[in-house]
Amino acid sequence: MGATGTFAQKPVWWTMGARLSVLALLALTSCTDAFPPAVARHGVNGRPLDSLPPEADLTLVRQDLLATASARLGAKALSEARAAPAHLIAKRFVGMAPPPPAGAGPDWVPPTPTALLMRRPDGWMVATGSGWRRAEPDVSAELDQLFADQRFWSEAAYIPPCPDYGASLLLVKIPGKAETVRKSSCTSVAEKGVLAALRA
Repeated sequence: MGATGTFAQKPVWWTMGARLSVLALLALTSCTDAFPPAVARHGVNGRPLDSLPPEADLTLVRQDLLATASARLGAKALSEARAAPAHLIAKRFVGMAPPPPAGAGPDWVPPTPTALLMRRPDGWMVATGSGWRRAEPDVSAELDQLFADQRFWSEAAYIPPCPDYGASLLLVKIPGKAETVRKSSCTSVAEKGVLAALRA
């Protein structure tokens, strides 16, 4: 699908996924509702959700994304998204922290924007904390293009750090592909997906 794609146009991977049997979809739903034991509602193993150790591996990244989406956007929305054939969670940690806002206390930390999306037949939907809304059409088309691009799937799951970059975290599942988790500590193809999801 080109850059001018609309919700009515479905990517090839979506069309293929829509042909899954009802039993397969039920199996997917039943196995994705539970959280890993290490995931708590407001953190991972006692660590706040607004911090991430530089050495965090992909298992911890996955746990962090699931916990963050549940805490900020609701466990119900997370379960709904993970039962959909295509879904993603994106989170961004800043590198060089911005100055704190006026009146901020000593415990202020930079925001870590997070997005939870799922794809329905008519396009990507964004969790709002009180329901779902359509993603911006240009972002929906961009995400479809990204996940149809072999460069995304051939990229390393971990991108080493650049100075002052921070980290872009991504969990994505689409039909025909296993769930994948990415941690980019520098510019990458996966970073484009994170930034697109955050402006959806």
